[in-house]
Amino acid sequence: MKERRKARELVLKALYAKEMTGYRIAKIEKIIIDESNLKEHLVEFARELFEKTASHQKTIDGYIKEKSENWEFSRIALIDKIVLRMAICEFFYMEDVPPKVSIAEAIEIVKKFSTEDSSSFVNGILDAVFHSNFKNVKK
Repeated sequence: MKERRKARELVLKALYAKEMTGYRIAKIEKIIIDESNLKEHLVEFARELFEKTASHQKTIDGYIKEKSENWEFSRIALIDKIVLRMAICEFFYMEDVPPKVSIAEAIEIVKKFSTEDSSSFVNGILDAVFHSNFKNVKK
């Protein structure tokens, strides 16, 4: 899975660029993902994760808001929010990725790119989203 982490980190950068610039998905994808030096299968994974996360953002944000009861959504650090979006996207829209892998990868990515407290926050939100939506599903 280490290879896919590189793709996820690239998607984090692409989603961050989208937030900061407001550019369309296709333009960000071309600039960041298509120009990367990742292997083709990782570029495909990155494209899929980027496109699905961006296009389902409103729905995904609803899950985050629902489970971050003691936090105002606007106060969640942008990197944490993006990583949460990516992992939740994998839960709902990418059946080939086990949720436990999505959670573990999200934790490792926020450890690298965000604050000290982010990993426990992200873990808590993802665990709550997973358990409330997939309690009877073994993935």
